Amino acid sequence: MRDSPLFKIVWAHLTGRKRQTLVSILGVMFGITVFIFQAGMITGLQNYFVEKTIQSTPHIQISNETTASEKPVAAKAYPENRDIWFSIRNQKDRLEEDKIKDGLQIASLLENHPEVYGVSPSLTSQAIFKLGVLDVSAIVHGVDILRENRLFNLEKDIVQGSVIRLETVNNGLILGSGLAEKLGANLNDNLNIVSPNGVSLPMKVVGILSTGLRDLDDQRAYSSLRNAQKLMKAQSSHITDISIKLRNIDKAPELADEFENRFGYRAVDWKEKNAAVFSVFKIQNIVTYLVILSILLVSGFGIFNILTMMIYEKMTDIAILKAIGYTDKDIRRIFLSEAMLIGLAGGVLGLITGLVISIIAASIPFRIEGFVSSERLNINFNPLFYTIAFIFGLLTTAIAGLLPARKAAKVDPLHIIRNQ
Repeated sequence: MRDSPLFKIVWAHLTGRKRQTLVSILGVMFGITVFIFQAGMITGLQNYFVEKTIQSTPHIQISNETTASEKPVAAKAYPENRDIWFSIRNQKDRLEEDKIKDGLQIASLLENHPEVYGVSPSLTSQAIFKLGVLDVSAIVHGVDILRENRLFNLEKDIVQGSVIRLETVNNGLILGSGLAEKLGANLNDNLNIVSPNGVSLPMKVVGILSTGLRDLDDQRAYSSLRNAQKLMKAQSSHITDISIKLRNIDKAPELADEFENRFGYRAVDWKEKNAAVFSVFKIQNIVTYLVILSILLVSGFGIFNILTMMIYEKMTDIAILKAIGYTDKDIRRIFLSEAMLIGLAGGVLGLITGLVISIIAASIPFRIEGFVSSERLNINFNPLFYTIAFIFGLLTTAIAGLLPARKAAKVDPLHIIRNQ
């Protein structure tokens, strides 16, 4: 290849315009570098969020959720009939309990389901946390801590104290790290929790955990199921939620529908619960790919302009090459090869710089706050991104060089020589 006359002509053209060639190579390199880094950073954050969500939240959550779309009691007394209209004035609020009736029996049935890995019944309620002069509204999550730890591996996220102390200390409480920060609470501090019905319980902080999911860490505290029931003046069978972990997470939507139809309570899978976040991720991806596409298109136009100018400057050379026997196909090959060499050089440099920048960015301590909390950028080093970036860079340069190459092949040597 290096000894072929065509390659020597290509090399002479590229090295004869070193500055323009270098600018074209840098344009392709920059586009590919941005593609690799942006795609790795955005998808890395998304994957980290999904991983944390799968680890720290139920795949399916069953609760007695009351919706505004529920039919009035009067309407339920009649079958579906378009000829009947209901008009209710001064409607009274109906007292609805958030209790799941026979919740513990439902939890036992779910545990025996072949697709279910584990189940954790709980009682969840809003409450006021009082420490000194501070009052903070948050959620008390009463659980069987051993079952909850088996499902969500809370011990891994404990930054102070121990999960097992919630089982051994009668009035124990585990705070989310964000909630502990709001209260200024430390391990072994005593505080009071006041329920919506006015019951107050003194509690002792036996642990602080950080899941990385900001909503959980800022709003949730774990107590024993017994203490939560005492706080709500509820019976020992009173639960409000059933958290479910599945053996195969991909079956969460269909199993949620199955459980909702079977037990008559609202069942929400993890994707539906985080639908708003995933819609933001989709917008992020669209914006990222549009920015990258625009950069590569700009570099493609640069290559197009350079090759077009080169054709005008090399008209005499093209005429001479045709006069001594080079075909239109040979001329097209020359200028298309120049574009491909620019794309190849820019692509290789882009892969290297993209990888180096990603490695450096992933190693720098960097506190991130948002949907999730992290101590550094979570970069996705998926080889697919590098492959796509390289191929897309080559395609951009090939398309940019195609039109000038065809234009060069159509040059009439007799017309050029007569005009000299």
